[in-house]
Amino acid sequence: MRLRFKACLLAGALAGAAGAPGAAQTAPDAVMTRDLADFLDWFEGRFDNDRQVFFAADLGVPEDARHERIHSVFRRVDLPAFGEHVFYVEQYSGADASNIYRQRIYVFTPAPETGEIRLDIHAPRDPARLAGAHLDADLLAGLTPADATAFPQCAVYWRRQENQFIGATRRGECRVVSQRSGQTLLIEDDLVLTPDALWIRDRAETEDGTYVYGNRAGIAHQLRRARPFLCWVAVLRGVSHGESGEGVPSDRWDFRRDVFIHDQGGRAVIESGETPPRRVELRLRDVDWPDGARRGSLTLYVHEAGADRAVSYAWGEAGAERIGINLRWMQASCTHAPGVWGSGQP
Repeated sequence: MRLRFKACLLAGALAGAAGAPGAAQTAPDAVMTRDLADFLDWFEGRFDNDRQVFFAADLGVPEDARHERIHSVFRRVDLPAFGEHVFYVEQYSGADASNIYRQRIYVFTPAPETGEIRLDIHAPRDPARLAGAHLDADLLAGLTPADATAFPQCAVYWRRQENQFIGATRRGECRVVSQRSGQTLLIEDDLVLTPDALWIRDRAETEDGTYVYGNRAGIAHQLRRARPFLCWVAVLRGVSHGESGEGVPSDRWDFRRDVFIHDQGGRAVIESGETPPRRVELRLRDVDWPDGARRGSLTLYVHEAGADRAVSYAWGEAGAERIGINLRWMQASCTHAPGVWGSGQP
């Protein structure tokens, strides 16, 4: 059974995140080892808040409290110059893989004397050179701390609470001079990590309290773990939606293998080999309704020419490992592919 969690539980965890160090709570080595292993395993992957964005209007969320869509990639990498437990981070705004808004090197260190896991953040000095490093580790070759700016005052401290980890910066300590404005920013982060989700509430203001960024209503970005899928897709050249394609020679099929997509609003775009080329877009959502008693479902949508409204869609059981569709003029089948990272649209 898939793990589900309630908004109130995570909201409460965020509200109660430790913003300042409390009394020392020494963690036995065996417990710290287990917690660190779980944390690193849960943290690695793709996360996306498509569900939060998709249902905002239906739920009546006020415009000024709504979130932009973000997609985050966290992948373990081998960079011993930084430490033992290192991740490359790449985050996107919207649904465009070229719109990278943040690249970081994260370093995790156990702190058994307080029962916490410390996250130190490094910002690469030449981030453009590292774009896509989660797919090509060679891009990180030779990278050292001298090639990045460290922010030790902005470390995030994580502590386990049952089947989740709560993370927070130390209140009032994360002060960063903005390269854009030259002003000192006070930054605070609160996070919750579960096996299936990562909630992020980040915010910044100037020293005089002027808002800089963060959700004005104080609502976290609610990112869900994205499962990777690989699809085969076939488009019948010269046949329009609604036509059967009967009698069209079989060599008119434009067939593609290993098309990457993920199940949190992931997109895959196919341009058929005809003149002019036909643009077909797949979108995949493991829909978990935020209200009511409706059952969840893995849903595969088919769009044409970037249209918002799907020409058709198919659905199956929530959490399904495979889904397919046959519209006569096109066919597709997508299968869960654990361990595949893949490139393409968020």
